[in-house]
Amino acid sequence: MKVDVIVAPTFLKEDDLKGCLCAVIDVLRATSTIITALVSGVAEVRPCLTVDEAKKGVAKLPRDSYLLGGEDMGKNIPGSDLGNSPLEYMSEEVMRGKVIYSYTSNGTGAIRKAYAGCGRPVYVAALINVSAASATLVKAAAGAQGKGIAIVCAGRYGGPSTEDFFCAGMMVDRIARGLRKHGVETQLSDTASAASDIAAANRGNGLGVLTSSEHGRFLESIGFADDLIFASRIDLYSVVPIFDGERVVLLK
Repeated sequence: MKVDVIVAPTFLKEDDLKGCLCAVIDVLRATSTIITALVSGVAEVRPCLTVDEAKKGVAKLPRDSYLLGGEDMGKNIPGSDLGNSPLEYMSEEVMRGKVIYSYTSNGTGAIRKAYAGCGRPVYVAALINVSAASATLVKAAAGAQGKGIAIVCAGRYGGPSTEDFFCAGMMVDRIARGLRKHGVETQLSDTASAASDIAAANRGNGLGVLTSSEHGRFLESIGFADDLIFASRIDLYSVVPIFDGERVVLLK
């Protein structure tokens, strides 16, 4: 079974994801935030392609049933309830039962594009659930549910990002080991092999990877250094969200 890493959605070619099991990574910060929100009791997250889509979505709902969140070029969306910091999504009292409409510069679009490409539910991954997400993909792949596994990095404004590539490499290693235990032969693409090498070279240095990355430095410069610390925590959660084409919920 082929395991591939897509360094950013702009690098996807037609049919690259067709028939594949897919996971999307946006360590800084969309997938880290979605995972945290769902752990805190959010009913579902609706990833949007534009700010306008998010605002139109919440306009249909009773005011006490939703939260509008996300960011645009790192800044909060005007009129939103929350930004894109996972630390804002940790209050169970605030989150419980809510529907979140979210737009972010990279992550929400990557989730939508991955689903459009593979035509099947898409897993949501980050460093904070890297082992759980990898194990879920292994289980699905071992059950012959796809022709291959594709890990899609959200990247940064159309280009690659070090933190997502690092996380993808950690997933590649876990997936390859897991598939071998199931007797499934694995072929790594060149990008998957490169991601694995980056992960191996930086083992135990997740925070260093995030703080030295271009996006990490940008977030620090606008006051979000604590987000890097949080997002660098390996396996903080053992849950896996899944996007069904409309909403992200926790996989049961």
